[in-house]
Amino acid sequence: DDGRRRLLGMVCTRIRRACSAILDGETSEIAPRQISDHLRSCAACRDFVEEARALRRALTAARPAPPDLTARVLAAAREERHALTPTTTVLRLGLVAVAVAQLGLAVPTLLFGSDEGAPIHIAHEVGAWDLALAIAFVFAAWRPLRAVGLLPFAAALSGGLIITAVIDVLNGRAIALTETTHLLELVGTGLLWMLVADHFQSRAALRVA
Repeated sequence: DDGRRRLLGMVCTRIRRACSAILDGETSEIAPRQISDHLRSCAACRDFVEEARALRRALTAARPAPPDLTARVLAAAREERHALTPTTTVLRLGLVAVAVAQLGLAVPTLLFGSDEGAPIHIAHEVGAWDLALAIAFVFAAWRPLRAVGLLPFAAALSGGLIITAVIDVLNGRAIALTETTHLLELVGTGLLWMLVADHFQSRAALRVA
C-alpha cells in the first residue's frame, strides 16, 4: 500500500506540474489525453487545478492596467514644436538659400554634362551629388529635427571636398576661384550643425523650465 501511495503521489506531482505549465502558457511533457484521464479519476488534482485557475484569475484582476501614455506623448510632441526658436527659423531659411544655390550648380552639370572640362559621365555624377545635397538641405529645413541624421553625411562630404580642393589648388590641378563653390557645402554643414545645437539647447531649456 505504501508503495502504491508513493507511486500515485509521484503521478499526481507530475500531473500538477504539467497543469501548472499549461496554465502558464508553456508546453507540457505529458500528453493532454493522459492529463484528462488522470483528472477524471483524481479529485485532489482536480481541486488543485481549480485553485490554480482561481488564483490566476485573481492575480490577473489585481494586476494594474498599463498607464495611458497618450498625454505624455502629446506633451513631448508639443515641446518638440516649441523647441523651434526664432534662431531655428533663421537657420532654416539659410539652409533653403544654400539649397537653391546648390541646385543652381547641379543643373548645368546634371543636364548638360558641363563641369569645367570634366568628362560628361563625371559631370553627371557631380551634378547628381549636388542635387542630392540640395534636396537634403531642403528636407532638413522642412524637418529640423531630422538634421541630426544628416549632419554626419554633410560634414564628411563637405570636409572631403574642401580637403581635396586645397590639395588640388596647391598642386596646380585646380583654380582657386572655381573651387570656392565648395564653400556652399561647408556653409550648409555649418548651418546644420547650428540647427542641431539650437535644437538640443532648446530642449535642455524646456526641461529646466
